[in-house]
Amino acid sequence: MPVTLSAASTLDLWQSAEELTEVERPLALAAAVSSEPVEELARLPIGQRDARVLELHTALAGQELEATAACPACAEPAEFAVGVAGLLARDRARAAPEPVEAGGVVVAFRPPDSLDVAAAAAADSQAAAERALLSRCVESDELTAVQRAAVAAAMADSDPLAEILVDVTCPVCDTRFVADLDLGAFVWAELRARALRLLHDVDTLARAYGWTEAEVLAFDERRRTMYVELAREGAR
Repeated sequence: MPVTLSAASTLDLWQSAEELTEVERPLALAAAVSSEPVEELARLPIGQRDARVLELHTALAGQELEATAACPACAEPAEFAVGVAGLLARDRARAAPEPVEAGGVVVAFRPPDSLDVAAAAAADSQAAAERALLSRCVESDELTAVQRAAVAAAMADSDPLAEILVDVTCPVCDTRFVADLDLGAFVWAELRARALRLLHDVDTLARAYGWTEAEVLAFDERRRTMYVELAREGAR
């Protein structure tokens, strides 16, 4: 059954997630549309967690993710779209995280989860973050560059939604480049934009008609939008 998110629930989720860090926020978004305890969601591989975040996107905006990325050559924004169904199919096709052989050594690993990412984010450098992530997810103290590359590829196969790379062509200079779509950040931006629109609607209708926030949010979106348009016409 599709997930729905009421106007009041949207504001509640925005307010609670606003105070969280960029690492914590995707977990809160996933929890908002899942019956699983947060502790269990935190132990899911990042891509499987983000499959829940996609459910929230669907409730907010439908079956397409429409985004823009700055062209690295001319800095112009390039639009692109990704289908939710295709992303979820990619997640369902993930490979089991089996040990990988590289450089004469068999290395066992697991794909990173939200707790691993939080530990890496607390590191004071990129190198330290990588070491922290590997120490938590890989059963080996020292890896060569070849072995790290092999493990990274195996991790990507076992959790394909953890990194979403999209081929994009700039509409201005025709430069082709790859955009990295961060699902957590993208859906948070959608949620925040929707929450701010709702707050503006409440403010407009409270000023025009004296309605409370609860009364405004109880209207469905179409009726609320019509009242806002009428209130703005009356204020001209």
